[in-house]
Amino acid sequence: MTWKLAWIEWRRLMRTPLAWIMLGLGLCLLSWQFLGTLEAFSGMPPNHRNLGLSHYLGLQLFGLASVLILIITPILTTRSFSEAFRNGSYALLSSAPLSTLNILLGKFLAILLFQILIVLAPLLLSLSLFNGTQLDLGLLASAGLGLLLLSGSFIAIGLFFSVQSDNPGIAAAGSYGLLLLISLLDQNTEGSSFIHWPAWPSHYLDMQLGLVRSSDLAFFLLLLLFFLGLALHRLDKRRRG
Repeated sequence: MTWKLAWIEWRRLMRTPLAWIMLGLGLCLLSWQFLGTLEAFSGMPPNHRNLGLSHYLGLQLFGLASVLILIITPILTTRSFSEAFRNGSYALLSSAPLSTLNILLGKFLAILLFQILIVLAPLLLSLSLFNGTQLDLGLLASAGLGLLLLSGSFIAIGLFFSVQSDNPGIAAAGSYGLLLLISLLDQNTEGSSFIHWPAWPSHYLDMQLGLVRSSDLAFFLLLLLFFLGLALHRLDKRRRG
């Protein structure tokens, strides 16, 4: 039932102009960044190339993709619950023979399926160079995995704020506020500082450079599960109330 709901929600999302506008703009920006990275790398003298092409693609292309996901996730997640609370469609959904967990995971997977299209874009753009240059496939796979985990974590945060309010604007503002906070926590702090660990950029940067560490995987999975758990608790309270 979870996957069936996810498929229904994904199809509903893909019927909206907003989804195609975000996807189209995202692909245009990523393609522009891809061409700019190639131009900068090819114009660089060989003795000045401290990193390989795969490293530049991982940093520039996947870096832009993470910013795009940060921007679009609160817009998508507020439509999942806040808007459903306001227009009354959630009352119909909650009366169906579905558990609260099924509903939450169905909406989570629907948004994740959409954002996988953005996750695949930098991968496919990079792999288009496979026949003409030597690529570090392990690095690209690591960056893609990091982007997927980052996307899931951002969706969990967005859904948590979406279930808190019937006002989509308030939910989006809360999502953006927390995402910006954990984006900037590691600014002007030492790497050993405790406040440095909850910031996602340092964990994501490791994976952009091809370093898949258990601490970075644990960070994204804990972030995802923590906010999904809070969202599930809030939905259970709303359903019982």
